[in-house]
Amino acid sequence: MCNEKLPRHEQELWRANTYYLLTRLLARPPSQRLVAQLSEIPPLQQEEGEEPDPIALAWSELGEASRRVREASLLEEYQVLFDGEGGGALNPRASWYLTGEAGANSMGLLRAELAGLGITPLEGWQEDHAGTLCDIMGALIEAEDPRQIGFFTRHLKPWLPTFFRDMRLAEAADFYRPVGFLGEAFLEVEESIYGKSIDTIISAVHLEP
Repeated sequence: MCNEKLPRHEQELWRANTYYLLTRLLARPPSQRLVAQLSEIPPLQQEEGEEPDPIALAWSELGEASRRVREASLLEEYQVLFDGEGGGALNPRASWYLTGEAGANSMGLLRAELAGLGITPLEGWQEDHAGTLCDIMGALIEAEDPRQIGFFTRHLKPWLPTFFRDMRLAEAADFYRPVGFLGEAFLEVEESIYGKSIDTIISAVHLEP
């Protein structure tokens, strides 16, 4: 499941599709069709004593979780993690992670940037939701839009790795534990791909900080 040896265009497709998968897993409980597709991910094969690649291991664990999960328990787990009464165990919004207040005024930069990308928020849409931001990143990568670098650095990097770590460690997480593992490992790869300081990125894509 590691993409290091893929041609560049296939690497970009792999990255975009991983973001889209995370979107589908975060925005709502995954469909049984998606779970069935994930259940076909084969167990990790490796030599004895070989250190497993974190992303390959995360994919393998997600496949195993998909094979054992049941629809009713998956729906209950999603609700406990994200939709519980008064809020779930995890809050998948950037504003909450960055300020402790969901929907805080700190979203002004994000809203301005979404407008610059031609994205108009829908009624009731949580623009700083982890699923929404992953969806936007997938689209930017798929379109080969250079603004993906700044968008990732400003709106995902400061908080999303912590969110996925919290998911991986959440007591209520079963199916979603390997989802958190995958998200955390994948974002480490993303950081290594971009690998630039915020000042360099802002200059490169001609955006105001």
